[in-house]
Amino acid sequence: MEGCGKYHLELRCLFPGNKVMELVVKAENINENYKNSYASSETCEENCSCINPVDDVKCRKAACRGDSKDNYLFCPRADCIQPEDFVHFQRHWMRCEPIIVSNALENGSGLSWEPLVMWRAFRQVNNTKHEKELEVQAIDCSDWCFIDVNMHKFFTGYSEGIFNGKDCPQILKLKDWPPSTEFDKRLPRHGKEFVCCLAFKEYTHPSSSTLNLTCHLPKSAVKPDLGPKTYIAYGVAQELGRGDSVTKLHCDMSDALKRKHMEQDQKEIFGNFGPKRLTCNKDIDDAGEGGALWDIFRVQDVPKLEQYIKKHCREFRHIQCRPLKQVVHPIHDQTIYLTVEHKRNLKAEYGIEPWTFIQKLGDAVFIPAGCPHQVRNLKSCIKVAVDFVSPETVGQCFRLTEEFRTLPPDHRASKDK
Repeated sequence: MEGCGKYHLELRCLFPGNKVMELVVKAENINENYKNSYASSETCEENCSCINPVDDVKCRKAACRGDSKDNYLFCPRADCIQPEDFVHFQRHWMRCEPIIVSNALENGSGLSWEPLVMWRAFRQVNNTKHEKELEVQAIDCSDWCFIDVNMHKFFTGYSEGIFNGKDCPQILKLKDWPPSTEFDKRLPRHGKEFVCCLAFKEYTHPSSSTLNLTCHLPKSAVKPDLGPKTYIAYGVAQELGRGDSVTKLHCDMSDALKRKHMEQDQKEIFGNFGPKRLTCNKDIDDAGEGGALWDIFRVQDVPKLEQYIKKHCREFRHIQCRPLKQVVHPIHDQTIYLTVEHKRNLKAEYGIEPWTFIQKLGDAVFIPAGCPHQVRNLKSCIKVAVDFVSPETVGQCFRLTEEFRTLPPDHRASKDK
């Protein structure tokens, strides 16, 4: 086959000649089994303990949707999971419902996830002569611009606070750290601890999950970076409207598990910041030990969610707190955070609401591919995340892949994935 100039383009096949047909047959069998499983799931739905729970031992109320049967989320304790809980997990998972596994750190060795402990571990493994690796690019939540900050200063600020020139707290967040796809080499002990504490390893183990499709790709295939990665952010309880420590509305192209390992109450740090900006609102009155406020939207509500954002796009602010000039894609732009007021208006205008809940220390949140979600840190938090691709949601992964392909070449979603 002719190539460019005098060069020729040689096409090679990664699989044997009959491999594609074998995959088609297997896919058809899986699809048929999935239909049978889904039908069985629909039959069992009426008897699910999460519809009208007698107690909240294995479920958590997260929405108030009138006649809906999915207001409660399945929430087993990691140290009390029984064989029947795996089937229960799958029933909710194939309906694209998030799942919370509490007390996920109970099965670990007790390794400290304190920021400075992680920083020291990182320095021990890495050559300290590489000064560039001792600086990180953090996001300043006051204007959503990147700033260079010394790693030790960032971690110290997590525990002790950082104030800017106006004597106001500086809210920073650090995403995807360490800056490498090799988390286990940069933080080997923490990597082993994270895998040890994973719930439902049949789906979540990075290398040996039976139901994580990425574990079954050919060795020659280019695999996506699925983590684990850490997300470290400062936070305060009050919703400020501007400068909040948030992960803006977005949709992951694969399934995700995000577990909170550490939290620090910034109210203790910024105690002189002013009571008006640190008082709680009704969304977080019951936060207690919680560190992050989650909103996860149902897949079937995405069209109405996108309509609302397009209609109200001028009301949102992003870079340097300026109003948005345009919206390329309401969700994939990652420039929107729905405040309490916006969520109230969304329900009034379109009749939809997200699952809203407080993530506590040790909670592992399973987010199905295709579910838009946003997070606001009520305290400084360290979260560790790993992605996976399950058979139940692979259709959503393909749908999102096609959506990303229609975005402009310089769109952030194209760079992230």
